[in-house]
This record gives sequence, C-alpha cells and structure tokens, in this order.
Amino acid sequence: MTKYLLTSFLIFILQIQTFAQQNESALKTSMQFLENLSSEDFEANKKFMAKLYATDDFADKLSDSWHFQIDKLGAFQNLKSTKYDSFRDYDIVYLTCRFENSDYTIKLVFNNRHEITDIYFIPYPPLIAAGDLNSLWIIMFLILWELAWKAMGLWKAGKNQKLAWFISIFLLPTAGLLPIFYTFFIKENESHG
Repeated sequence: MTKYLLTSFLIFILQIQTFAQQNESALKTSMQFLENLSSEDFEANKKFMAKLYATDDFADKLSDSWHFQIDKLGAFQNLKSTKYDSFRDYDIVYLTCRFENSDYTIKLVFNNRHEITDIYFIPYPPLIAAGDLNSLWIIMFLILWELAWKAMGLWKAGKNQKLAWFISIFLLPTAGLLPIFYTFFIKENESHG
C-alpha cells in the first residue's frame, strides 16, 4: 500500500513538473513572438512555426495581419496580461495587448512539439477561452443526450397515444429524466391518456 501511494505521489509530482515546463516554454516562446511582432521582425517568428505553416510567404502574411490590426487598433502599447490554457494535446497562450484604441488578444496555439500551429487576433476578452470549450463540450453532450431521450420518449408516447405524456416530454427540459422514466417505468397498459 505504501509503495502504491509513493508511486502515485511521484507520478503526480512529475506530471505537475511537466505541465509547468510546458507552460513556461509556451509562455517564453509567446513573449518572444510578441516582441518580434512589435519590432516588426516577422521573419524571426518563422522559426517558432510548425513546418507546415513556415512557408516562404509566412513573413508577408504575418506582416499583413499585424498591420491590419494596427490600422484598426492603433499603435501597439504593451502587454497587458498573459493566460496559459491547454486543450487536448495543444498548449494555448493568450497575450492580451494594449493598443492605442483598444485591448486585443493574440492567441497562439502550440502542438506537442512546442511549435505554433495557429495564430488568432481576437477581441478582448476572448469570446470563448479554450478552457471554456471543455464546458461547451459538456453542454453539447447534454443537449444531444436530452434530444435522444426526448425522441425515444416522444416516439413511445405517440405510439401509445398518450397525449399528456407526449406534451410533457416535449415541453419540459429535464436532461432526459422524464423520457427515461416514461420509457422504462411506465407500462403501456397501466397508464391511460
């Protein structure tokens, strides 16, 4: 038992240390990326990109994107805050920057080789942070769960001509509980109308 607890504790400590190193690496790279943007050294940022994205015209595309943002937001002032997040195998860093006219966020997505795979310029605060995507997946699952059980309950109530059950299942959002109850616990010949 003691060996099991000690082994579990060591694995937990190693995971925390690995997470901290990934976090630090992604933040450090992101800060350098922003520094290169602000000094308009777009070619230097090519080395941070995944090979697929580090094409010959990368610096030109990044320059166009940066200047488009500058035209809308005014001159870059400074870095306001950073936020680290992860989603599946990706590290995500949000650099909230202060520009002359407004704050804006640069979102950098890193793959498991610590290369940048995506760059987004998004309004501040982010419309949906990556951590919130986990919540979004749960909400989507609950919606699909509810719809699947509603369909089954509505089909059974319609087949058995149970108008009260049909209307109740159709109108009440119960996360699938009411249709599950009806489907499994109400016998066809026990309930009438």
